[in-house]
Amino acid sequence: MYIRNSDKTILIVEDDMESNDNISYLLKSKFANVYSAYDGIEGWKIYQEKNPDIILTDIEMPKMDGLALIRRIRATNTTIPIIVLSSYSHQHYLLDAIPLKLEEYLLKPITMNKLDTLFQILERNKKDKILKNIDISEKVYYDFQSKAIFQNGEMLRLSHLEISLMELLLKHRGKIVSYEEIEYVLYGSQEISRNALKIVVSNLRKKIVGLNIQSTPKLGYRLL
Repeated sequence: MYIRNSDKTILIVEDDMESNDNISYLLKSKFANVYSAYDGIEGWKIYQEKNPDIILTDIEMPKMDGLALIRRIRATNTTIPIIVLSSYSHQHYLLDAIPLKLEEYLLKPITMNKLDTLFQILERNKKDKILKNIDISEKVYYDFQSKAIFQNGEMLRLSHLEISLMELLLKHRGKIVSYEEIEYVLYGSQEISRNALKIVVSNLRKKIVGLNIQSTPKLGYRLL
């Protein structure tokens, strides 16, 4: 199911003209306006003129690279969602990007499915209320601040993947969350086998007493 952000605008900063045109084409049916820039300097200029709602930017570009562009934007705007597009997965890029409060780091090739899943998550996160803790069963609850399960008064720590899955299912409790969205939240654009997700779910079920995660074949998981 595609989310249409009909009242939103988006800026794509990508020096590869073909890639820029392809992404722009994919998004024109989803946004009120799609702006394109082909280097960081042009991206900065359009950002100032058009004040877009979302930014997608490459990292390696002429004149001003993506990280420099993001730093300039973040100097005055700490809330606009920024998504980095890149052909590279080198650790130093990720480390440099961490302080810049990015929504996501997407590896090319960029597909409509990847973008649509990301926009669905952005939309849902915007609507989420600030949560403190949620009861899972009698004497078991999840604490959003400590990122831990409390079971019979004792803290049970979870892995990073288990935390991500737990919070996603809790925020949409009673509703089916698709395999694609869960995998995106847990693994980003990394290609993984469906079995890897099954292992995370199995580990959570074993750790937490009374946790009822229901599997719906071909659709996803639901926390009851």
